[in-house]
Amino acid sequence: MWIDIRARMGKLEEYLKKKGFSIFNEGKRERVIMDDYEFFIENSTILLPIPLPTGKESLDDLIGMGTKYARASRISQGLGAPLEYELNGTTIYIIKRFQNREDLENSIIKSLEGIESLRYFL
Repeated sequence: MWIDIRARMGKLEEYLKKKGFSIFNEGKRERVIMDDYEFFIENSTILLPIPLPTGKESLDDLIGMGTKYARASRISQGLGAPLEYELNGTTIYIIKRFQNREDLENSIIKSLEGIESLRYFL
């Protein structure tokens, strides 16, 4: 059982590394970093953050926020319904819960592959 779990965890890490992304364990939470966007994994739950404007941002900040919104939107579309939302300060989290880690990892990979194929299509 332990070997099987480690192999599945390695599947996502290997995929992310191949794409030039990274994943870091931060205790109860993992952080996935994709160039200009990052999201979190807690157990079998994905949290996709979207920053909200406060009125103090520069134009460059707003453009960066738009990029984060677009990334979260595309990833959540690939993950599918049902989705939940949570407001925490100036960040909205799109939350997707899975039954197990294997389903979570397979869905992340499928979603990120969908984004890549769309990029090449356009």
